[in-house]
Amino acid sequence: MKNFLFWLDCTRAYSLPMSITAWMIPFALAYFDGGNVVHGLIALAGIICAHLGANLFDDVIDYKNYLKSRKEKHDLNLKKGKCRCFEQNLLTIPKALRVCLFLFMAAVIVGIFFIEIYKLPVLIIMAVTGFLCLLYPKSGYFGLSEIIIGTIFSPLLFTGVYYVMTGEFCTKLIWLSVSFALVTICLLYTDFFLDYNSDKIAGKKTIPVLTGSKENAYFFYIFVIFLIYANLFLGIHSHIFPVKYTLIFISIIPALSTIKTLQKYIDKEIKDEKDFMTAMNNVQKFVLVFAILCVISFT
Repeated sequence: MKNFLFWLDCTRAYSLPMSITAWMIPFALAYFDGGNVVHGLIALAGIICAHLGANLFDDVIDYKNYLKSRKEKHDLNLKKGKCRCFEQNLLTIPKALRVCLFLFMAAVIVGIFFIEIYKLPVLIIMAVTGFLCLLYPKSGYFGLSEIIIGTIFSPLLFTGVYYVMTGEFCTKLIWLSVSFALVTICLLYTDFFLDYNSDKIAGKKTIPVLTGSKENAYFFYIFVIFLIYANLFLGIHSHIFPVKYTLIFISIIPALSTIKTLQKYIDKEIKDEKDFMTAMNNVQKFVLVFAILCVISFT
């Protein structure tokens, strides 16, 4: 059990609620549409393996950059909550890479299982997702981190889970995935907003950094929140969604709470990891409420 908990810590399993929450939406809709529940659960296992593997691989890249910066005497800090196992000499990079390979292979085996059943559509979804997972660790230097995460956790995950459960694509789910992609981006955006100054020093081009200032980044976050509900409104107005999907608008309440949280840090830095996790948990509550309301709307 101790060894299991160690690897959960090293792979940052605390971030798994994001994957599970994202999976829950297409799983619920596919279930109500008569989808294969077992296939949905197998898909979840593959998603979890891919997520944990990507987390650990991301930490390997960040830690190698950190060691390089120390050699070159650059001022590069690790993000809060990351690479703890490496810093405390509990894990070596070669061992971490072997675990990454194991987790990615497990995800690939799940993918092969579904490719045997559904052929090309699953192969395409799996290939694009795998490519984006490998691209993510370096994407922060090209302004693509938020877009990649939003794409993986919403359009690709939604489409993949629904397809392996039903063998079909769903227009309203794809449309809904746009709003949830933006919700997902809010989570990563908050992380980057709180690390604005350190990311800028490190030369990263996250969306908050690209806005030019923390004040601009704050207002852009509000714009992202607006887009989430504008997309929902358009879906209902054009009859892609039934009227009962208006229930999802209740999630505006926790969304406003995340806006208020970010406002505190426009002119000041985050104090410690506990403070950082409190802010992140606030956004995770918003993500969870949004997802639960989506599932209720399907009934």
